Amino acid sequence: MDIPSPPTLSRFSRTALHVCTVLIALIGIACIGASRRSFSGTFDESNHLATGLEWWQFGTYTLWTENPPLARVAVAALPYLHGMRLPAREQWEPKTHDWDRSWEIGTDLLYEGDGFETNLTRARLGTLPFFVVALFAVWGLAGGRRRPTAGLVAVALTATLPTLIAHGALATTDVAFAAMFLLAILTLLRWFERPTVPRALVLGTAVGLALLTKFSTLAFFPIAVVAVVGARRIAGASVRPSQGDFSLHWSRVAGHWGLALMAGFTVTWAGYGFSVGPMDALLPEVKGWLRILPPVSDRNGITGLLLRVPLPMPELFHGLRFLVAHDGVGHEAYLLGKTSEHGFLAFYPIALLVKTPLPFLALLVCSLPLLAHRRRTLWTAQAVALAAFGILLISLRSHVNLGIRHVFVLLPLLAVAVARVIDEKWMTCPAPGAKCLVAAGVVGALLLAQAGGAIAARKTQLGYFNALAGSDPATILLDSDLDWGQDLFALRQEAHARGIDTLKLAYFGTLRQCRHGLPALKGLEPGKATTGWIAISENYYRHRSTFLLLKDPCNPKSTYKDAEIPPLPFAWLQAHKPVAIAGSSLRLYHIVP
Repeated sequence: MDIPSPPTLSRFSRTALHVCTVLIALIGIACIGASRRSFSGTFDESNHLATGLEWWQFGTYTLWTENPPLARVAVAALPYLHGMRLPAREQWEPKTHDWDRSWEIGTDLLYEGDGFETNLTRARLGTLPFFVVALFAVWGLAGGRRRPTAGLVAVALTATLPTLIAHGALATTDVAFAAMFLLAILTLLRWFERPTVPRALVLGTAVGLALLTKFSTLAFFPIAVVAVVGARRIAGASVRPSQGDFSLHWSRVAGHWGLALMAGFTVTWAGYGFSVGPMDALLPEVKGWLRILPPVSDRNGITGLLLRVPLPMPELFHGLRFLVAHDGVGHEAYLLGKTSEHGFLAFYPIALLVKTPLPFLALLVCSLPLLAHRRRTLWTAQAVALAAFGILLISLRSHVNLGIRHVFVLLPLLAVAVARVIDEKWMTCPAPGAKCLVAAGVVGALLLAQAGGAIAARKTQLGYFNALAGSDPATILLDSDLDWGQDLFALRQEAHARGIDTLKLAYFGTLRQCRHGLPALKGLEPGKATTGWIAISENYYRHRSTFLLLKDPCNPKSTYKDAEIPPLPFAWLQAHKPVAIAGSSLRLYHIVP
C-alpha cells in the first residue's frame, strides 16, 4: 500500500485493469444470484432469520447468542421491512422452550406472507453487501489503487471462489465475518502505514464490526496483529519518515490503541442495542446438550457475582460462554468416512485442499518461494500469508468441525499474498521480456480457468470440490461443505423430469418437505429395504447422522427415537447405484421390485 505503482503502466492500462477488476467482481455476484435461486434452503438460515427478527422487533437478542447479531440483523432486515414478524414472546422464549425453537419459528415464517421463495430471497439478499465489502477489502489489501495488477488478481481469485460464492448466496453469517475481518485487517495495515488518531478510530470501529459478526475475531485478530508486526520487523519496514520511528513511541501507540479499544467497544455495544443486564437472565443450558451457565447451587464467589451483576451487553458474554461450552462438548463431525464428536486435527487442511480451486492452489504454490524472501516490498504479502497460516494453525484444535466456512477467511488473505507476489514479479520483469509475457499468459489462463469453474458450478457451488476429491467427494466431507439441506429444488426438478409420482424420502434439513412441489412423499424407513423411487441425503446415506430423520416427511415432529433406528440403517442401499444426484447432496434411486 505504501509502494508506488509500476511506472511502466499507462493511464489506459491502469483503466483497463480497473475495468477488468469490476467485471470479474460482477461475475462473482452473478454466480451468487444463480446459487441463491438454486438452493432451496440450508440448515441454519431459519435460525439466523428468527434471531435477527428478534433484534428488529423486540430490541433484544436472546434466542441463540452463540453468534453475534450483525449478520443476522442484515439477513432479517428486508423480511422485517416487508412485514415478517415473530409471534408473541411466550411462544418462543428460549428459557421455556426447546433449544431448536428458533429454527422452527424461522422455518414457519419462511412459508408465510409472500411465500417461501420470496421470503428466502429477501433474507439472502442481506448477505450480498458483505460479499461486495469482502471484494473491496481484498482490493485494498492488494493496493489496488496504486497497483491495479495486484488488485485485479486478488479480486479475481476471491470473487470466483466457489465456497465464498455459495455462502454469499445464503442467509448465514460466514461471508459477513469474512468481509468485516478483512476490512479490519485493511484498517490495521493502514494504521501501521501512517498511525494517526482518525485511523486508530477507524481501526477500532472495523474490529468492533468484525466482532459483531463472529466471536472468532477475538482469536483471529490478535494473530493478524502479530503477523503484521512480525512481517514488518523481518522486512525492516517502518512508517513514513514524516511520522518518525514508530518503534520509539510506545506511549503514542498505547494512546492510539486505547482509542481503538474505546471505538470498538462502543460499536459492539451499539450492535447489542446498548443493553445492560445480568447474564443469569439468559438461557442457562441447551437442554439435553450443553450447559452454558453453572447450576444455581454452584454460583458462588466471583462466578456468582459476575452472573448476577448487571453488565453492558450481557448477551455477548453469554454468547462467549455458549461458544466455549459448545467447543467443550464438541459436535459430530465427518471426515474421510469417519465421524467424531470432537472433530479432527486434519479437518481444515484436508477441507481446504479439496475445496479450493486448483488454479488458486497452483498460483499459491508458485508464490511460496518468493514469499520466503526477505524483501521490503513484499512485507504486506508476507503479513497476510502469516495471518492466514496462524488462523489455520489455531483452528486445528477446534472441536466443532462443521465446514470450511469457519476458516475460509484465510483464502482471501492468501489471494492477496499471491496477487502481491505476481505484481512484484511483473514490476521486476525486463521489458518486453518473452518470459514475463508467457508468465502473464499463464496467470491469465489460470484466472480464467477458475472463473470458468465458478460459472460452471453456479448451481452447485456449495458442493463444489476440485479434482483432488475424486468422483465421490462425499467420502471426504459432508455437512455445510456438501449436504446442508440445500437441494430440494434440484430434487423437484429431477422428479418432474422423470415423471415420478411417489417418492420415498430421507432428507437432511429443516424445510417443510411437502411444501415444495415434490411428488407424493413417504418416509424412507431405516433398516428396511424397499423398492420404487427413493431419495436420500448424503448425511443419512453415509450414516453420519440420523438427526431430523422423519417418519412422515409432511410432519416435522415425526422424528425417530434413537432406539427405533438400527445401526447402519441404510447400508442396504450400497448394493444399488443411483440414477442421478440431485444437486450435489441427494441421491436418487429407482429400485425395481
